[in-house]
Amino acid sequence: MPYALCSEGASRTPEARAALLALMRDDPDGLVRLRACMASIRDDTLFQEVIRALLLLAEDADPDLRGSAAVQLAASPDRTPAVADALVALLDEDSQLVRLEAAYGLALRDDPRTADAIERVGPLGPGFEHDHRASGLWWWERRQANPDGE
Repeated sequence: MPYALCSEGASRTPEARAALLALMRDDPDGLVRLRACMASIRDDTLFQEVIRALLLLAEDADPDLRGSAAVQLAASPDRTPAVADALVALLDEDSQLVRLEAAYGLALRDDPRTADAIERVGPLGPGFEHDHRASGLWWWERRQANPDGE
């Protein structure tokens, strides 16, 4: 794959952007669409198209693609209701990791549905002591319990 398509810091030509856009929109392989999104997420000119493609991937039949879309949507700077609603929908996933990612994305947005999302994640077992998502949920709960920071 040409450098301009896969490197985060590369300057993209209009042709490279057009190729990424075509991959995001039209490629029949969900993994290709996901990778095109990941390669473009920091490109301001493609950002809205990336979010549209990720929202579709969040509804894909493949649970791995839904999980990867959850990661990208949770971390994205997009604070629109469409992204928050997609994260809420991902709380129905069987995978606790996907539910954790979705709840973390809601906590980052200080979404009013975060408390319910945390409950839907369920108890986290050993191995999550240093997980940034689990810590983010803990901090969100702490801020809710102590809004004045006391």
